[in-house]
Amino acid sequence: MSSKPKIIILGAGMSGIACALSLYNNFDVQIYEKSRGIGGRLCAKRLPQGLFHFGAQFCTAHTIAFQNFLRDSDAVNFLGSSFDVNSGSIIETKDCFVARDGMHSLLKKYNEVLNIHYNHKAIDIDEKRKLISFDSGQKVSYDIIISSLPLPQTREIFQTEINHDATFSPCLAVGMSIDGNPYYEHNAYKNINKDAAWLGSSSFYNSKNKETWVLQFSPKTSLAMMNDSDSRIQVSAENSVRNIFNGDYEITYSGIFRWKYALCNRSNLKSKFTSIGDGSFAIGDWNISPRVESAYISGVALGEYLAGMKL
Repeated sequence: MSSKPKIIILGAGMSGIACALSLYNNFDVQIYEKSRGIGGRLCAKRLPQGLFHFGAQFCTAHTIAFQNFLRDSDAVNFLGSSFDVNSGSIIETKDCFVARDGMHSLLKKYNEVLNIHYNHKAIDIDEKRKLISFDSGQKVSYDIIISSLPLPQTREIFQTEINHDATFSPCLAVGMSIDGNPYYEHNAYKNINKDAAWLGSSSFYNSKNKETWVLQFSPKTSLAMMNDSDSRIQVSAENSVRNIFNGDYEITYSGIFRWKYALCNRSNLKSKFTSIGDGSFAIGDWNISPRVESAYISGVALGEYLAGMKL
């Protein structure tokens, strides 16, 4: 039986993995993830039609630490070009990074290093007894609990009130296969119209991928259409694509992904992580700004803080 303090991290996204990597040598670190795979909002799904990147499409790196993490995680530069339709200008992508098998694969190798329990959704945290309840009925004790979930989901399971200025916007993402002979100039398009914020091909991850694209609606349109039928969402997505593509082609659909908490605002609190109570913390991009790198920085910052404490 381990004599190391037991740290449980909820969520196997970027911030949770970064935090765990900062701690696992000195603590008994266990990660509980509600879905069946790693990545969180770095979500890619391999369907019969090909690979679809429904979450973050790429990331940028401004700090040496995150640049090193991306290098060690086999990230590559964005392949091809990106175009801002609204301004009519090419978007520079030399500082944009992706992973050949989808953004989630930046974290996939850490399955072999970390202790991750999948298909475990936390529904309640008893902070006095230091006990987590999962939807399966299982209860797990801890010494330190860390939530890497979006703030609204963190608030749902903690008893202590969490004061923070973070707000979130939703995102509707539509996966499409393009059959036939489409003509387009770029691998990704931004600010297509008032409804469509982004349209990206899987080829900017890997040129060998099939002709699959994901369209992400703007936060305002996503909020308005979140409960609409799949068919209405698909028609709106197709109209946006046909404003971009020429040629003789057919659009077939491979899924709609509804992100309730997709994009956070920039926090004004100047803290890289949130202390909830005795032995309880929360991490994530929402502590800093809406970037993948911010999630990494948040997780590492808490990891370094806890590693420096005498527990």
